[in-house]
Amino acid sequence: MIEAGEESMKKVWESLSNSGTQEEAYPDNPRTDIRGMFSFQPKRILDIGCGLGAVSGTIKHDFPETFAWGCELNPITADVAQTRLDKVSRSPMEAWGGDELELLKSVDTVLLLDVLEHMYNPWSTLQILREHLPEHAQVIVSLPNCANIHIFHELANGFWHYKPAGVLDVTHIRFFTQYEMQKMFYETRFKVARQAYPYFLPYIQEDRVFPFWFGGESMQVHVKDQSHWESLNAVQIYFNLVTAYDEQLNEEELMLKHGRHPETLS
Repeated sequence: MIEAGEESMKKVWESLSNSGTQEEAYPDNPRTDIRGMFSFQPKRILDIGCGLGAVSGTIKHDFPETFAWGCELNPITADVAQTRLDKVSRSPMEAWGGDELELLKSVDTVLLLDVLEHMYNPWSTLQILREHLPEHAQVIVSLPNCANIHIFHELANGFWHYKPAGVLDVTHIRFFTQYEMQKMFYETRFKVARQAYPYFLPYIQEDRVFPFWFGGESMQVHVKDQSHWESLNAVQIYFNLVTAYDEQLNEEELMLKHGRHPETLS
């Protein structure tokens, strides 16, 4: 039975504008934890999907010699970022002209923090970066992991519940598992130098003997080892990417880059 007033509650899709973006305020989060993924202290940053400029703006505040360049498509948000950063581009990378592409050659660090899943073609963005970044550059990526236990459980019960934020954010266009993230990176000619799981579901705290079956009446997952268990409990995954040639890749990495996708039922 619907309680009085419930029928007037705002639906999550009602927060979307005609462009597919949310009308809600952008979070002003400096995300200082992402600095643990740096291989070196950035001197010239490109922050794609910079929002209000909190992340790269805070780095610039802490290290004033840093050049901080943001890319933000929301004009109101970009205006705020402009007060914090040295430069803000307001068009997608695919539309950049010669000056911006030339400037990209001087960047040593790119931030792609929960932005690739909002793009229709994230592969194209990564290809442009690979073509124009200097060889020593690092690319820091944060992506939500749709292959976590909670999502499996909801799917087993017939749900794919869009939310205002999180893994099933209603503005997400692309959804990735850890394998699909890695394959996207290698196919666009990057190499994973480091990865980390910043947020775990509570099950990870329980002692386990591998392998084992995990789940309930609607779902059972065969957990192979500790690494598999960590990936199933990871809500988000961080990556440090570097450019790499085939001769710098091992056999498994070469398969990710050149091999066919494993056969699936779908």
